[in-house]
Amino acid sequence: AAAHHGKIGLLHLDAHMDLRDAFEGFQWSHASIMHNVLSRIDGVTKLVQVGIRDFGEREMEFATSQGARVEVYYDDANAERLANGGTWPALCEEVVSKLPEKVYVSFDIDGLDPSMCPHTGTPVPGGMSFHQAVMMLEALTRSGRKVVGFDLVEVAPGPEGEPEWDANVGARLLYKLCGMC
Repeated sequence: AAAHHGKIGLLHLDAHMDLRDAFEGFQWSHASIMHNVLSRIDGVTKLVQVGIRDFGEREMEFATSQGARVEVYYDDANAERLANGGTWPALCEEVVSKLPEKVYVSFDIDGLDPSMCPHTGTPVPGGMSFHQAVMMLEALTRSGRKVVGFDLVEVAPGPEGEPEWDANVGARLLYKLCGMC
C-alpha cells in the first residue's frame, strides 16, 4: 500500500503491540508484523495502536525508540479515561487526528472484548466492544482520510457444533471495513 500510495499511516486495533523483532526465532511471526512494517517500509510514517493490553518490555522500548512515529492507546488508560468522564467519541476523534491523510487499517479481532470472538488464538481480557470498534472506524471515515487498505486477522472458528459466533462478528466487522473504502 505504501509503495502504491506513498506515505501512509497505520491504524492498528489489537490487544497486542506485535512489535517483537521475532517470536520463538521466527522473524515473520504474527507477533512481529508491526516491527517488520516499521523496520522495512519507509512509507509508513505513523503507527497508531488502539486497545493494547498485552506486550513485552522490549516491544514497549521499540515503540518508544520510534518517537512520534508510534502512538499507543493502551486499553487500561482508555478504560480509566472513560471511567473519569471521558467519552469514547472524543477518544476516537483524538486517535484519528494522529493519522496522516492516507491510512491502512489493521484489525486483529482480539482487539475486541474476548466475548466477541472467544476462539481467537490469543484472547486477552479487556478490549473494545463491537460498537466502540465501529465508532472508531466511523470516526476515521468522517475525518475525510483516505483508507488505502485494510486487513482483519485472527478470526477463528469454535469447536464443531458450537454456534458460529466468531464468524458472525468477523463478517460484520469485515462488512464495516469494506464500507470505509
